[in-house]
Amino acid sequence: MKKLLLVISLIQFLTTANAQEKEENTFHCASSKKWSAQQKITVADTAEDNYDMKFVHLDLNVTSINDSIYGNALIASKVVSDSLKKYVFELSTYYTIDSCKINGQLLTATDTGIIRTIVLPTALMQGNNLLAHIFYHGRVPNSGGFFAYGIRNQTSPTWGTHVTYTMSESYESRDWWPTKQSLTDKIDSSVVWLTVPDTCKGGSNGTLYAVDTLSGNRLQFKWKEKHPIDYYLISLAVAPYVDYSFYIHFPLSTDSMLYQNYVYTNPNTLPYFKTKIDSCALTLLFYSKLFGKYPFWKEKYGHCMAPLNGGMEHQTMTTLGNFGLTLSAHELLHQWFGDYVTCGTWKDIWLNEGFASYGEYLFIDRFQGAGNAATKMYNVHEHVISSMGGSVYVDDTTTENRIFDSRLTYDKGSAVIHSLRFLFNNDTTFLLALRTYLQTYAFKTATTANFQQVMESNIGYNLDTFFQQWIYKEGFPIYGAKWNQIGDTIYVALTQQTSMPSSQTLFTTPLELKFKDNNGDSLLVKVYNNANTQNFTFHWAKTVSNISIDPNDWLIDSTSSITYDPTLAVNDVPHSQINITPNPTHDSWNITGLNETFTIQLMDVTGKLMLEKSASGNTTIPAGNLPQGIYVLKLSTNKKTIDYKLIKE
Repeated sequence: MKKLLLVISLIQFLTTANAQEKEENTFHCASSKKWSAQQKITVADTAEDNYDMKFVHLDLNVTSINDSIYGNALIASKVVSDSLKKYVFELSTYYTIDSCKINGQLLTATDTGIIRTIVLPTALMQGNNLLAHIFYHGRVPNSGGFFAYGIRNQTSPTWGTHVTYTMSESYESRDWWPTKQSLTDKIDSSVVWLTVPDTCKGGSNGTLYAVDTLSGNRLQFKWKEKHPIDYYLISLAVAPYVDYSFYIHFPLSTDSMLYQNYVYTNPNTLPYFKTKIDSCALTLLFYSKLFGKYPFWKEKYGHCMAPLNGGMEHQTMTTLGNFGLTLSAHELLHQWFGDYVTCGTWKDIWLNEGFASYGEYLFIDRFQGAGNAATKMYNVHEHVISSMGGSVYVDDTTTENRIFDSRLTYDKGSAVIHSLRFLFNNDTTFLLALRTYLQTYAFKTATTANFQQVMESNIGYNLDTFFQQWIYKEGFPIYGAKWNQIGDTIYVALTQQTSMPSSQTLFTTPLELKFKDNNGDSLLVKVYNNANTQNFTFHWAKTVSNISIDPNDWLIDSTSSITYDPTLAVNDVPHSQINITPNPTHDSWNITGLNETFTIQLMDVTGKLMLEKSASGNTTIPAGNLPQGIYVLKLSTNKKTIDYKLIKE
């Protein structure tokens, strides 16, 4: 009963929590990742691509008082080039290499800036194993931009705790361990040993399999990550922590997992955050239901506190400045989108950050209600359209401000996912597609093209138009409309301009229109907008007082003007006698009442032309060989165009 009461109380807490949290709780990882000074595209030297990292063992001495490191790194790799004559890796110039061995042989490392090179006495052939053992010590400056270096030592201004922690994304792991910074070279497994003062704990990835007591009032925390991990997701955090942990039980299963949190020992910290920490367990179960069981459940999920304005999704153990609800939800969803499947290039970073940001929306919708979720999406769209241009796909990976642009990578990325959901028009199919994507690239990396291919295989048609206009190109549609009503017929003349016509002149997309009368009744219709100027006709017995475009914020767009025009369609040939039956259909649609010759076009929701012909009087549109779904029937003369929505069952 106690467990049931705890769950009930947590749901009540999540439901009633203010969706607009305190400012200290609303920083997201966008603000935490954008200040790094070092800029480059990929590995520092192409010679690093001559080997594939298999295993990394870091054995480091760290304190919470400063960010000085001494220790060693054991890195096992396999040669993938025809031959390997030198072992090249990256390590900040602030570190001194004390000694190094390759396959047990003591050798010398030379350096050209951060690029360190060990020349091998005998070349290794493709498929040979390479075991590098690097002993080093040093300390990067504790100054500069907030995340100018991959390891930081800071004091929490709120709780007074000294913390040493790492932030390696995107190019900063070389600030604390001898690394190869390649996204596509995931490390098969890793071990991190942290020797710290016995007043501290050292947190890292995977499972804590031992805590050894050493001489000199020291403890050694031994962590092992058994799953593949990208270089920037390996982490450490050292501080006076209390371990607040419990087990999360998966519904309808005997499985459970450890939820482990390193919280400051300040006696006020845990009581202040405890309810929010507990609530994250419910979010984990919610995401597991949507996207498949938490991928690292046999190890753990948890947090290490550190004084940063936001969080960083280190695999299995997020580094977090506070436990704001949407911040925790954002970082948690990264375990699926970012850690389980990692973006294949920094150009594709929206696959990490866009989904994590959409996780905030999903969290709010589930636990704080549809109204708060609608407000969230509205605010996301307002941020995106605050500037005219910019693509989701990163055009300059040498600048981390661009990689982690909060408007484009985070908000526009999440808004595009929302639009893709709208295009699918079926949440069951949409979630199945996302789970298929995760399963296809589990513990690997994926690009935007990979993601598109999986989405196409699940929706059943080509998505080039969608991805080109929303991901690769810039801008958004700006809609305008004139409308009139005669009897029960509503005429709408829709126009579309774009915010960046030099990049995209037209956004082809399904679009919702909403009609309202003075009594509060409404009619919601969906049209297929595939031209800059289109005329539509609808039937409604109510008297329209106003109309709105995209009322549910499915799309990134803005509206220029919507005006009533009493002259609209008055001189058009009446078409109320046109009748299409049956609709929905299994076999065919029968069209009657064509009082003149019409050009007839049948299109799917992507705009792909399925049929075109001319007809008058009565005609039939075959549907037997068409996939199930929604289609748009366009009837055109030189005077007007009429669109109908058809459904194939």
